[in-house]
Amino acid sequence: MKSPFRDLFKHSAVYGIGQVLRGLSSFLMLPVYTNYLRPADYGIIAILDFTTAILAITIGSGMVNAVTRYSFAAKDEVERNQVWWTGVTYIAGISTMILLPAIVFRDSLASMTLGSSVSQGGFYLALVLPTMWINIVQAIPDAYLRVRKWSGVSVAVNMFRLIFNISLNVAFLVIWELGVTGVLLGNLIAVVVTAAIQFIIFSRQVQSFDFSSPHLTKLLQFGMPLIATTLLALVMHQTDRYILRLFVGLDQVGIYALAYTVGRGVFSLCLMPFSMIWSVVIYEIAKRPDAKQIYAQVFEYVIYGLGLIMLGVALFSENLLSLMVEPDYLPAAQIIPIICLAYIFFGMHDHFRVPVLLEKKTVTLVPVFLAGALFNVGANFLVIPIFGMYGAAWTSVLTYVGFSLIGLWRYRRIDRYDYPFGRCAFALGGMILTYIGFHWLSHSQDPLSSDIGLGIFMWLLWLFILFGTSIRKLMTNGTMMDFKTALLFIKSQANRS
Repeated sequence: MKSPFRDLFKHSAVYGIGQVLRGLSSFLMLPVYTNYLRPADYGIIAILDFTTAILAITIGSGMVNAVTRYSFAAKDEVERNQVWWTGVTYIAGISTMILLPAIVFRDSLASMTLGSSVSQGGFYLALVLPTMWINIVQAIPDAYLRVRKWSGVSVAVNMFRLIFNISLNVAFLVIWELGVTGVLLGNLIAVVVTAAIQFIIFSRQVQSFDFSSPHLTKLLQFGMPLIATTLLALVMHQTDRYILRLFVGLDQVGIYALAYTVGRGVFSLCLMPFSMIWSVVIYEIAKRPDAKQIYAQVFEYVIYGLGLIMLGVALFSENLLSLMVEPDYLPAAQIIPIICLAYIFFGMHDHFRVPVLLEKKTVTLVPVFLAGALFNVGANFLVIPIFGMYGAAWTSVLTYVGFSLIGLWRYRRIDRYDYPFGRCAFALGGMILTYIGFHWLSHSQDPLSSDIGLGIFMWLLWLFILFGTSIRKLMTNGTMMDFKTALLFIKSQANRS
């Protein structure tokens, strides 16, 4: 039987190249953004992102997952093409119906979200809403590339978009000094060009337009609960921006948004390449007799890897930000480690929900996400007026811990996987104590040099603890084919024979 780990490793590596370059370019752009955008401008962009994300999730989220699931369930190529065209047609139609009124009443929408003090809010939404429409529809062709495992094509298209987008943003910000308008205009132009490329690829592969009402019913039954859960997840992630704006103003929103962008960006950088292929491979693994063991092993080593990377970000966040951003943004360095911790717990849920996706019981997800969203909003209203952005950050940690644990409890009613919680808790607890010790010890007359040296030593120590055995095997065997060593410690040497 073909091992799924080779696909995981190969395609994760390809997607990882794109994500690394994307994350690196975003980090290198921080001096430009923080120099040409005030914290209030950064806050405006963060709230616009949240507002449009709510609309995008309400319209299109869930359909991509549904199309992916039923593409695997299709009996032949004709039915598979029907699934894809049905998904695209629905997304395009429903997004047009919802976004046209939003564009017409954009001034009122801007006043509700940004406040009356932002005079150009309606104009900003006139740029953001068309960008969102294209992104929503484009998600289906992008998912098609992942299902076909054309990771190279997908990364090439998205890397072109990234480079083109950055070039436009630099020109609009630095040369023409357009501020927020420049960022939004650059995003719109870039998405138009790349969407055209993806739709050309999609239409040539999924030929003969064929819409199917019975397939649409199945897709909606699977996808509608996911729309609710994704919307509630967005509430957990970003409602604190609105509450911060109400109590502490746009400047604090901008600083907090920068910290959240770094923490979530690193999380996406680590897990997005894996998740892009994992969402496909889980259905292939389910057919194996050792599927439960594989799911548990993948969880363990993803948590180890994610924790190690987040520890590195926490250790060096203050030094890196001091070199990259303007002084007004430096308080974000104290928030980044908290956000990193929060996202480790949030990432666990993607593994816990595997039984739900396999059994097509997506409605089971809704109460879990609802509980997390309600707790997050209620807690933020209580703590933000007192503790500001620090209260918002720690609320995220508590929210994601409870969210993942409640999810695990509910999903085990469907199926139970024996995750190695003891080893994972030992590793995460040790890394938390390591950061606390680093923060306590890193007081000297020359913090830039001593902190970096101490941080590197502590990080390498954990690298040796978690990966030392496999690194020695890698050096001894001289091979990169050992997937367990390279990414998840899952041995695939037997498959080579």
